Amino acid sequence: MDDYSRERVPGDKTYSGIHIGMIIVGGVIGIPGFLQAAKVGGSLGLEKAAIAFLAGCFILGSLGALTSYAGTRTRYSTYMLTGFAFGRSGGKIVNFIIALTLVGWYGVIINVFASAADLVVQSVYGPGIPVWAYIVAGSCLMTGVTLSGFKGIDKLALCLVPVMLVFLSYAAWLSWDDIPSWNRGSPGAQPLSYSTAISSVVGGYIVGVVIQPDYSRFAKNVRHAMWAVFIALWVVQALVFFLAAIPSVATGVSNLIRIMVMLGIGVPAFFLLLLSSWCSNVLCLYSSGLSMSTIFMRARLWQIILAIGVAGTALAFVYSDDYLIPFLVLLGVTVPPIASIYVLDVVLIRRQEDGLDMAAAKSGINVNAFIAWGIAVLVGYLAEAERFSISGIASLDSILTATVIYYGMTVLPARGRV
Repeated sequence: MDDYSRERVPGDKTYSGIHIGMIIVGGVIGIPGFLQAAKVGGSLGLEKAAIAFLAGCFILGSLGALTSYAGTRTRYSTYMLTGFAFGRSGGKIVNFIIALTLVGWYGVIINVFASAADLVVQSVYGPGIPVWAYIVAGSCLMTGVTLSGFKGIDKLALCLVPVMLVFLSYAAWLSWDDIPSWNRGSPGAQPLSYSTAISSVVGGYIVGVVIQPDYSRFAKNVRHAMWAVFIALWVVQALVFFLAAIPSVATGVSNLIRIMVMLGIGVPAFFLLLLSSWCSNVLCLYSSGLSMSTIFMRARLWQIILAIGVAGTALAFVYSDDYLIPFLVLLGVTVPPIASIYVLDVVLIRRQEDGLDMAAAKSGINVNAFIAWGIAVLVGYLAEAERFSISGIASLDSILTATVIYYGMTVLPARGRV
């Protein structure tokens, strides 16, 4: 199984937009999103939180539609596109950083899954198996599906996404009558401004937007891909966040899985936890495998995925909030500008079909792309530290900066020579 990791997806191996959208929805239904929704809902109240969810998810949906366009038009993965924009050697540097981000998230999700699963099982059945056993078993499930490639991920999403939405809706329905107020947050919740709330929504899935071509390259056409991703990231993701926020606002507890145990639905809580972690981590593992395949050219994709699965499992055993989370926050500012650079490269520079052949990619490093990326990361970091901001959203600031600088350094001079 190589899943076209280093070549274009053939036209007869494509899927409808429904399949692409379901895969994306499976990725956004997860523990990090539940915690994020609870934080925003508890701070703003459900009425204002709904507006923040819609605004943040609209930004994600719009950006996701653009990266989907690049993936569908070229039929290449994210990591092949970075080879166009940053040069073949430069692309390997960029891809390694993206892979680090995804492996980090894999370790975080599997660790949180294991701890929460242990909590649920003990609450329902009493003392259960050790936490490490959940880590190993969960990682085996996730790695097994990922080894089957896009086809396996597609089948997983089609089966599990409807079930997860039912569980989420059921928990929200049980909590509905206990909502104290629609326009007030939970007592003691950390206050958030609209800007901060929207920023947290965007930052929570911005890396997923960057790697969107990994899945959109399998879409039948550009229209299918762009609409599927836009609806999945705007409408469905906002709905998922709203449903996840309802039990938290009603109970004042931020942990959705704990709330479901309190509501007497511990078994659905366990399956929601398992299925959501499964879907999210399969995407992390698959995309990190694709990124590493551009670096280790002699290895097969299944070998790379297996190795990353082992590394991510090991990371879950040493997971620490003190070190890993700040590192991931930094990467959350570092990775987003990559998307704006490769989208500009595909849309405005390589408009002709011959420009999309890998032979047209520079063999070394595209200095302009790295300059734009470096300045964008600096601006994003200043926004994250609340020293300077263009939009109030750190990841969006870095994207806007990279777009303007790369356009000014590469696109405008090229047009001036025409």
